Order: sequence, then C-alpha cells, then structure tokens
Amino acid sequence: MLLTHINLNDLIIFREVIRAGGFSVAARKLNQPKASVSRAVQRLEDDLAVRLIQRTTRSLHLTEAGVLLFEQANASLQQIGDVLCRIKNMHEQPEGHLKITMPVELGMYFMGSLIADFMQLYPRVHVQVDLSSRLVNLIEEGFDLALRMGAGALEDSSLVAKKLGELSLRFYASPYYLGKHGRPDTLQTLTKHESILFRHTHQQTIQASCLSHKKVPDSRTEIQLHGKLSVDHYSVMKDAAVAGAGIALMPPFMCHAEVLAGQLVNILEQYVVETDQLFLVYPTRKHLPAAVKVLLDFMSERLLSHPLLNLDQSNEIHA
Repeated sequence: MLLTHINLNDLIIFREVIRAGGFSVAARKLNQPKASVSRAVQRLEDDLAVRLIQRTTRSLHLTEAGVLLFEQANASLQQIGDVLCRIKNMHEQPEGHLKITMPVELGMYFMGSLIADFMQLYPRVHVQVDLSSRLVNLIEEGFDLALRMGAGALEDSSLVAKKLGELSLRFYASPYYLGKHGRPDTLQTLTKHESILFRHTHQQTIQASCLSHKKVPDSRTEIQLHGKLSVDHYSVMKDAAVAGAGIALMPPFMCHAEVLAGQLVNILEQYVVETDQLFLVYPTRKHLPAAVKVLLDFMSERLLSHPLLNLDQSNEIHA
C-alpha cells in the first residue's frame, strides 16, 4: 500500500505528543488547540488503519505500531530538518556544487587561475567546468552558469544574461607572411590579402572602427575579407596565422604571448572590430544559491578588470 496521502504535519504533531507526554502539553508547545492536536493524531491512525496510542484519562501509552512509528518518524523528521537547514544555508552561505560552461578559448586563457582564486575564497564550493563550443542547454543539463560570446548567448528567452561588454578583435599576421606579401596599411588594401576566416567558408563582411574616431558614427568602414581557409576555433586560426597562412582577426587575449614572442604582429593598429559580446548567462534570477551569487559577482569583477579584454559596459537583461 502506498502511503502518499499521509500528512507530514500530522506526523510532526504525533511526534510532539509523544515527546511532551500528553495532548495538552503538546498543544501548548505547538500553540494549537488541544482538539486540533487530537484530530491530527486520530487522522494519522485512520490513514494507517492502526491504533498508535492507547489513551486513558490520565496517561497515554504507545502501541507496538506507535513505538515503531515514533522511532522511525523521529529519526526521519530530524533528517528532513537537517536537510532543510542545509538547503536554507546554501542560499545564505556559499557551499555546494556548481556546474559552469564556457567556450574552449576563454576557458583555456582565463578560467584556470580565475576558478582557483574563487575556490580559495570559498573552500566549501565544488566547481565543475565544462569547456565546449556547443550551445549547452543550461536547464536540461543542470548547469548553473555559462560564459558565452556572441548573439548565440541570447537564443533561449527563458534565461537571464548579464552583458559584460564587447570583445574587441584586431588584425594579426606573422612576420613570415608580411615579409612575403607585404603589410597592408589601409582596410582597402587588406581586401587584397589572404585572410583566415572565422566560420564562413568563402567570405566575411566586417565593420571596422578607427580608434581615433570611435565615437563618430560614420567612422565605421565595411569591408569584405577573402580567404581559402575558414575555421571555427580561434586557437586554430592563431596557429594558422603563426604558420603564415594569412591575416587573422582575433581577440587580443588570444595573441598576447605570440606578439611578445615576435610570432605575430598587430597590423592596422588604428582599427578595431567589435563583433562578439561577452555574457554571463544563468537560468533564473530568483532564489539563486549563495554560491551562484558570489560566482556571478566574482567572474564579473575579474573579467571586467582584465587588461586584455577591455570590457567597458555591463547590464543585466532577459535572454
């Protein structure tokens, strides 16, 4: 027989009656009428179809079934209470398990040290990081937070997205390529060079802004890049650019070490392309566990202040 209809409150009242040694004392402790307490125990007996308490005018005695129920209920209710306290604490003190996902490139360049610093601050939080290029379904796959780039971050309207800002892209080429093909000095001459394209197979239309006129609306210039090589990972694009396959449009954080090592050169330094927006995405803003709240704040602060990202705007929107 399934006992799904048992009232948990009746079980709690039954336990308090036994602990108090009588209905009157239990009623006073529970701040309820004695009749209500008596009806709760009677209802529990009716639901179980068994006598739990033998009542007299001066005392009560547990039946064998009553003793068994009291022992098990007392332990179970205590366990439930502990669980409820732990759940409540999860929303007040950062603890528990977090699952976060992000693009491979961002994970490789930023997340190792960032997450390590976070866990030093919050040692009771366990973190699982998933690096993936696919658009993970946060709710179905049980993720608490995603770091996403581009318009794809906003595809699911049920999510909340906190925009961190724009990811600036710059033009890079290897000294070998520039020595062989020359260095373009204008956006127009760039169209005559071999470009390494991102995602698109044969061409790519971009809008570049001149940094010295960034606030002027008509300072944006649209050009069409051409190239035989297209990729879907910036890391592949960077390796191809270092090898001399062409000119690549990439985030500065990806190329910082290679520029310092002389493997890549930032060309057309006066131009910047803002194509990818960076978002923190999470399932809901209601009843967020404390661990998720502090991780959101921590990642926002660290990413916004990172010198290679140059993120300069922030707001929260529904995705």
